[in-house]
Amino acid sequence: MSTAEGGFPMSQRPYDRFMAAFNDIEAHLRNSLYGERDGHQGFRAMLDEYRTRRAHLHPQQYEDLLPLADLRNALTHGRRLNGEPLAEPTEAAVSAIQRLRDELTRPKRLLAALRRRDRPVTAAPGESVRRVLDMMYENDFSQVPVYDGTTYVGLLTTNTVARWVADQMRRHDGLAEDAPVEEVLTFSEGIDRVEHLSRETTVPEAVRRFTAAAEEGRPLTAVIVTHNGKPTEVPLGIAVAEDLARLAG
Repeated sequence: MSTAEGGFPMSQRPYDRFMAAFNDIEAHLRNSLYGERDGHQGFRAMLDEYRTRRAHLHPQQYEDLLPLADLRNALTHGRRLNGEPLAEPTEAAVSAIQRLRDELTRPKRLLAALRRRDRPVTAAPGESVRRVLDMMYENDFSQVPVYDGTTYVGLLTTNTVARWVADQMRRHDGLAEDAPVEEVLTFSEGIDRVEHLSRETTVPEAVRRFTAAAEEGRPLTAVIVTHNGKPTEVPLGIAVAEDLARLAG
């Protein structure tokens, strides 16, 4: 294997590894935006369009790519000696562009990112509220999906429970702790919106769903992952809005 002036094997030079990863990102943006059509936009223009149209780009990814794009331009137009670039990117820059390449071209599946081996804990419509509330408290859950067999019925959340408690206090000066879950669900008033996504859904797509719903003024409380994204299938995982920062980070 031949060696460059700086002592690096040619295939392992920071310059070559940086440029290869950057070119992969550029090709991914071009293909995602234009497919078979020939797009002549520069990298910054494609990045802005990708962020706007696809909404798969996390703000931090965008901010990280901007200086790396400037570095690519500086390296491309930098001085050379005997055909070899005089400047080399740092290992930190190489690691950053390779990480971004992997995040954009091979995004992690949402189900894998949830890091929960067990299927979500669920409740049945006829179960007592007391038992479900005890379970939510013991596991520090703020919501539990309710299923009638394998069919999704609704999402029991702490907000819904609070509305039910307030109603019980007003009407009975006490709590009907043995009331069925289905009774409590009537206090959700459609506020807690849920979408079902397939197990193939990626983290960027899940983030896009949460973001789009919020921008439309109809925020999602949670997304539930099933095999094909149908509410008649067993839940495999659940992500709530509070998970966004960790998922997209």
